[in-house]
Amino acid sequence: MPLTGSGAGLAHDVFISYSSKDKPIADATCATLESNGIRCWIAPRDILPSADWGEAIVDAINGAHVFLLVFSSNANESSQIKREVERAINRGIPVVPFRIENVVPTKSLEYFLSTPHWLDAFSPPLEQHLSYLSTVVSNILGSKSVPSPTPLRTLHAVKEAQTTNRRWLIGGGGLAIAGLMGGGYVLFRGSKSDSFAGSWTAQSIDFGPDVPSPFAIFSINSFYEAALAGKKVHATFSLGDVGDYRSSWGGEDTGIVNYAGQKAVFTSDLTRQNSAFSYAVLSAPPANVVSFLGGHEGQAAITLSSLGSSTSMLVGSSQGPGLTGEWTTNTAATPTFDATRTSLSVSAQGRYNYKFDFSESGTFQAANGTWTRTRQGALPQSGNYKFDGQERVTATGNGVTIVWQRSA
Repeated sequence: MPLTGSGAGLAHDVFISYSSKDKPIADATCATLESNGIRCWIAPRDILPSADWGEAIVDAINGAHVFLLVFSSNANESSQIKREVERAINRGIPVVPFRIENVVPTKSLEYFLSTPHWLDAFSPPLEQHLSYLSTVVSNILGSKSVPSPTPLRTLHAVKEAQTTNRRWLIGGGGLAIAGLMGGGYVLFRGSKSDSFAGSWTAQSIDFGPDVPSPFAIFSINSFYEAALAGKKVHATFSLGDVGDYRSSWGGEDTGIVNYAGQKAVFTSDLTRQNSAFSYAVLSAPPANVVSFLGGHEGQAAITLSSLGSSTSMLVGSSQGPGLTGEWTTNTAATPTFDATRTSLSVSAQGRYNYKFDFSESGTFQAANGTWTRTRQGALPQSGNYKFDGQERVTATGNGVTIVWQRSA
């Protein structure tokens, strides 16, 4: 859905404060809120070219009913953001900090951010957190109670956490760093009587009609939808004796690429449907962008844009005309879990192969047909299971049904 925007001079509900280094995340947040009918003000979109920047910021904060802070290490170090927060507090505007990195606020910011509306959003999936954020903001605007927020007093425990202090939203071919398994679909830490310990492989994965896509607002969502429609998805799970699990899930789409000017048309082998993208090849992208996407110095980058969706970006090496080359995103700088990887390979003959993979770790408990999984840094998720002997089990949760087979 395209951004509707409150527009300069028009009424808005939410002022979005963010570091310019976190613009992809702020834009995704704005798009989600506005798709749910919540009017937003965000710079630089809503500042007229002739307007004084500082005056526009002050007027926008004064006119907002909710102040949304996209909080990260970048925001933590920004004196401008501190001034914006102070202004909102002084005006009595409710502040909603949306924490996208596993960092503790400086003492000066913590003083202002002692609010019941603090939201932790540094763990995947993106869709889940943005959906909850929309609910929180809607309830605040409607003077309703807010369901189960994460209180600020838990922030100091972050220093002891064993999670990777890494951003989970990435600009591009996984711009939405998300794991459907992280949405409650990874299934096992069991009691010994249920014999969950060991390794498992998904025999079938059935996504219900209401399961949100982790790539929903981004151009590469067409590849994801093709993989699901063609049932080219896979998942693995392993559980240790002490209840620690590791899991991964992903999928792939293949097909043909044709070009028409600056348009690339991808025709999926799985669905026979066409997806048209405007594209660009960046031979020297900014170093911080390359690092953000999990690449290294000297790599090129590509962008893919489609009507009504946010731009996706991947890094890699160009090996010919058009998009020919190997392109990736990777949130894991070291071998670890709670990571997302995507890849787009385009051959000189015009064949493409797109793959995505999410992985995570945590603990799992199961008893009496009910499982509860707690991924690192996330709230518990629950569902149901039923064994068919000791080697096969069907598990459901959050609209997804998975049949698991014990691996040899």
